[in-house]
Amino acid sequence: MTNFLTNKYFQISLRIILGVIFIYASVGKLFRPEDFAKAILRYEFLPVYFVNIMAIVMPWVEFFTGVLLITGIFKKASSLLAGISLIVFLTALISAFARGLDISCGCFSLEETSTKGDIIYRIVQDVFMLAGAVIVYKFSDTKKAQETVTAEEIN
Repeated sequence: MTNFLTNKYFQISLRIILGVIFIYASVGKLFRPEDFAKAILRYEFLPVYFVNIMAIVMPWVEFFTGVLLITGIFKKASSLLAGISLIVFLTALISAFARGLDISCGCFSLEETSTKGDIIYRIVQDVFMLAGAVIVYKFSDTKKAQETVTAEEIN
């Protein structure tokens, strides 16, 4: 299994998929921060004074995380940033779901409402993306993994 997870083509594919998703998710928010701020407010999760800062900063973090993942620059750092972002997103989504809020997640669309099924779908999607970010973080150094396998085969 480790050989598959350290495979450079698998790693590149996973990074590109995650990167494209992060960039795609950021685009609408970058150009409409006021609508994204409203989406954040609907979560009733953050103090009001953090909302505008998050609405401005978060889309840029998503965008640059996606670019770094796709280009393979700072693989560990970008996958760690993706993972941390996804944990924050999951925390907010699960909290909203548990409190019965009828909101759109604000992930890819800035619509005001969605169904409970949409929130569950986004939670599942974020869990898979988090798993991908963890795999990239843990197994992205293929040279190290190949050296380890080679050393084990020798013994």
